[in-house]
Amino acid sequence: MNQWWLRLLAMVLSAISGPLRQDLIKFAEAFRTKARQTENPWDDFLADIICWLLGIP
Repeated sequence: MNQWWLRLLAMVLSAISGPLRQDLIKFAEAFRTKARQTENPWDDFLADIICWLLGIP
């Protein structure tokens, strides 16, 4: 399977400007907190993927 879109997404996320990146990180952290509060494990999975893409531990 061609995964060019994952490489493109990683490149774009690494190249965004500082203030926008900080806003995106704040969103991802808040999203992960809300996802942990739901009973749906897929919410956690999506939140972890978003954080992983942004390099958030």
